[in-house]
Amino acid sequence: MNILRTLLVAVMGAMLCLPLDSFAATKKVIVGFTRAPKDHEKNLVYGARGRIHRTHQHIRAISAELPEEEIARLKQDPSVAYVVDNIKFTLIRPAEPLSVPSPEYVDSWGVLRIGSNVAASRGYKGAGIKVAIVDSGIDYNHPDLKDNYRGGYNFVNNTADPFDDDAQSHGTHVAGIIAARDNGTGVVGVAPEASLYAVKVFSATAGGDMDTVVAGIEWAIDNKMDVINLSIGYSGDIYSIYPDIFKPLKDVCDRAYQAGIVLVAATGNDNRETISVPAAFDSVIAVAATDQNDQRAVFNTVAASSYGAKVELAAPGTYIKSTVSGGGYALLSGTSQASPHVAGAAAVLLSSGIADANGNGSRADEVRARLDATAKDLGDPGRDKYFGWGLVDLSASTDQTYKLHIEKKKGMPKLSTQSITLDKGSYSLQVRNNGLERLAVKSVVGSCKEFERVFATGFTSPLEELNASVTLDGSQTTLVFTPSGDIGSSADITITKLAR
Repeated sequence: MNILRTLLVAVMGAMLCLPLDSFAATKKVIVGFTRAPKDHEKNLVYGARGRIHRTHQHIRAISAELPEEEIARLKQDPSVAYVVDNIKFTLIRPAEPLSVPSPEYVDSWGVLRIGSNVAASRGYKGAGIKVAIVDSGIDYNHPDLKDNYRGGYNFVNNTADPFDDDAQSHGTHVAGIIAARDNGTGVVGVAPEASLYAVKVFSATAGGDMDTVVAGIEWAIDNKMDVINLSIGYSGDIYSIYPDIFKPLKDVCDRAYQAGIVLVAATGNDNRETISVPAAFDSVIAVAATDQNDQRAVFNTVAASSYGAKVELAAPGTYIKSTVSGGGYALLSGTSQASPHVAGAAAVLLSSGIADANGNGSRADEVRARLDATAKDLGDPGRDKYFGWGLVDLSASTDQTYKLHIEKKKGMPKLSTQSITLDKGSYSLQVRNNGLERLAVKSVVGSCKEFERVFATGFTSPLEELNASVTLDGSQTTLVFTPSGDIGSSADITITKLAR
C-alpha cells in the first residue's frame, strides 16, 4: 500500500474563516528518541501540534499524528533520533491454488512431513510453552483450539477480546497449524499441547499499522512469551532501499530476541528474490514454503514462495488444512502457513528441555541452532536461497540419542578417556562390550573440576551388554568414560534421553 496518505478535508462555508494551518495535511508517524520518552519528548510532539497515539515501552519511540510541515522541524531537534512513516502492514494472504488434491492427501500432511508425530511419541508436544500469534486474532471457541487458548489482547480496538474477524480466518488458521489439539477430530498441530495467545494487530479490512505490530510484540515481551509467529509482511524491495523506515519494528524484534523469544516469520508469496519484513531481520527466522514433494512451493501462475539469502528454514505451505472461525476447517496455501510449522517446532523443541548452552539466560539461540543443524537439506548443498538450511525436521531435532566408541589405548589412562556433555534430564545408557574389563563413568556439572561418581562396572564376559540409567540435575553435565582392560579392547555406548 502507498506509504503516503492524503487527508481529504470537506470545507464548508462556515469554515472559511479558519486559519490556513487548520487545513494542513497530517501524517501518521513513529518518532524515535535518543532516550526513553518522558514528558520532555511528549511535549516536543505536542509542540509540533501532534496527537500522541501510543508511547512504546520497549523501544524509544512515540506513535503520533503530525502536520506534515512540522515533521522536518521536529527531525532537527537533538532529542529526536528518527521520524518514520507509520506504514501499514498486511497479512501475507494465502494464494489461490491451481487445483485442489484429494482430502486424504492433505489432512495434516505438513505436521507429519516435519516429524511432529515422532516428537510427540517421545513426549514432546509443546507443553508449558507460550506461543504468541501476532495476527488477525483467534477464534478461541473453536473445538480444536479452545483447550489451548490462554488469552491475548486486541490492539486494533484496545480491548481484551482478540477474536478473529478476518474473512479468511488468517490468525485462526495459523493457530491450528501451531497447536490444534490431538483430540481425535479435525486436525492436529505441530505442538498440540502448547499454550496459544492471540495478539490481534490486524482489523478485518484495514490491515495493521507498524506501531500496532510493535505494540503487539511489546505485549509478547511483557507477558513472557516463548515464541512469536509473524505471518505478516511488508515489501522486501522497500526494505532493501529504505531500511531505516522499519527501525521501530526492527528494534522491537531485536529486543524480543534478546529477551529469549524465538521469532518466526513468513518470507512472502511474491515469487521474487526479496524477503518480506519482518522476516528479513537477523533476529527473526525467515521461513520459505515447500510443497508435498519437498520442492519450492508454487501457488499459482503468479505466486510462489519468495526467496533470498535471508531464508533460514523451509516448511510445508501448500494445501494446508487447519482451523477457521466458526468451528470449521479450510485448505490454505502460502508462506503464512509455512511459518507456523516452524513456530510450532520451536515450541516442541523448547518443551524437550533444550538447555541454555552458552549461559546467556536465553534458549532462543540454541533452539535456532538446533533447528538449523537438523534440517533436511533441500536444493543446493548447505544453506541456499530457496530453502535456507532445509526442511525443518522435528524427528531429527528431538532425537537425543548419542553414540560413542571407546577403546583402551597404550599409555596414560586419559588417552583412552572420552566425554560427552548432556542437558538436564534422565538418560538410558546401553554398553556393548568388546573385551573391556571395566568401565568407569563419572560426571562433572558445568565447569566444576570435582568429579561426582555416577557408576563403575566390571564385565563378567568380554562380549557382555549392560544397561543403566542416570539422572542429571545440572543445566548441563559432562559424562566422562574411562575404560580398563587390554590394549585394543573397546565398547560401544548408546545414550538416549528419556521422555519426561
